Amino acid sequence: MAQTFLERIQALSDADLLQYLRQFQDYRTEAVEAALEEVDRRGLALPPETREGIQAGLAARSAAAQAQLNRGFVAGLGRTLEARLRRIHQLAAAMLALGLGWAAVIYLLAVPVSPNPLGFEPEDSKKYLRDMEAFGGKVNVLAAQISAAWNGLWHGRNLAFTVAGLTLLLTLTFWFIGSHRARDLEAFRDGTER
Repeated sequence: MAQTFLERIQALSDADLLQYLRQFQDYRTEAVEAALEEVDRRGLALPPETREGIQAGLAARSAAAQAQLNRGFVAGLGRTLEARLRRIHQLAAAMLALGLGWAAVIYLLAVPVSPNPLGFEPEDSKKYLRDMEAFGGKVNVLAAQISAAWNGLWHGRNLAFTVAGLTLLLTLTFWFIGSHRARDLEAFRDGTER
């Protein structure tokens, strides 16, 4: 079973405990507070200005974390966690509806690609592929195929599927980040996470 940080702090020597407090910026707030309590429990001499410096540093770190959370878009979405999550879900649903709506419009309005009047695509012939490989190797052929596939995503009905896929990706990203930021902001305001 893993040893908790409280058990580790209690196991530190006096010199290690004081060194731990000198580098308090590297540790979680709960661990530093436990180390201060351990110093008091052991009756070690810790100058008042050092203790005040540590507490001021922890307060500054907490204020910086709060400011970071308040700068995000989530803080403006409501006062409570439920209101923020509801607004995030509404925005995600609106993004999804708008993106999929545009994808449907593009799909319906897309003109099917007309076949080549020659009856075949020259790029598909063995002679063309052999010449491509002779001039640039197999990498040239692969690069040409990747380029053709990439360019095909942005035309006709394929564009509708591209827009739908990007919409899903962006909506899920927005929902995931927004929900986590809202929960982080609430946890920070409740004091359960620092």
